[in-house]
Amino acid sequence: MIARSHRTRWRQLGLLTAAALLLGAADADLKNSDRIQADKQALAPLQVYVGGWRGVGQVRRGSNQGAWTEKANWTWNFDGDRAALVFESPEGKYYRSGRLRAGDKPGLFELIATRPDGETEDRFVGRVDDKEQLVLAAERGKTQEEAKDAAPPPDRISLRTVADGDRLLMLYERRLAGGDRYTRLSEVGYTRQGSSFAKGSSQPDCVVTGGLGTIEVQYQGKAYLVCCTGCRDLFNDDPEGVLADYRQRKAQEKAEQAKEK
Repeated sequence: MIARSHRTRWRQLGLLTAAALLLGAADADLKNSDRIQADKQALAPLQVYVGGWRGVGQVRRGSNQGAWTEKANWTWNFDGDRAALVFESPEGKYYRSGRLRAGDKPGLFELIATRPDGETEDRFVGRVDDKEQLVLAAERGKTQEEAKDAAPPPDRISLRTVADGDRLLMLYERRLAGGDRYTRLSEVGYTRQGSSFAKGSSQPDCVVTGGLGTIEVQYQGKAYLVCCTGCRDLFNDDPEGVLADYRQRKAQEKAEQAKEK
């Protein structure tokens, strides 16, 4: 009887432990979901970057001396408990890839960019200024400063879109010694491939982020649109969750529009 009583208590303890672990996992999933939603909200003003781009870099405006061409592809990425905007630019003069995400304070953004050597990373932090351009200043250490590259690394990157989102301009600058002034290294002017990202237009939107939907996905015999491969992968992993968030977002938009009338 004693042995059986012990076995019963151990079995009950095991069940309680398993239940606690399941509840903990569910709570973690909820927190991860909240974090991703917060990231998506913070990055929404910058999702105009999403898409494929063809760029021409110029050391001096209006001069082809030292000019080069490169391509870039921006997508959403949902990795673990964070959402981010990532880019790939295999032939990029300064960076071959990067990951842009919300910072630890409201309005703050962080970019981790990988140089052409594929190993050295630079960290940039900044905000969107009153001209609606994202200005990011480098925070690099000694090891990063000493890394050898074909081009000197920039100390500041400014991104802005023009022509209704069909043009993306990336200005690279170096900090002048002994102050907070910067001098131009070069600027890359990108032109969007394919359809324009018509913000506020009547074109179909991405069910994940609200951007321009250009890629079709299927679920239960119905077709939906997403804006990039990152959103496509997230939709395929959890279509029910994505569609639930989409319907809630649309309901909120409808309620806000009703209040304005």
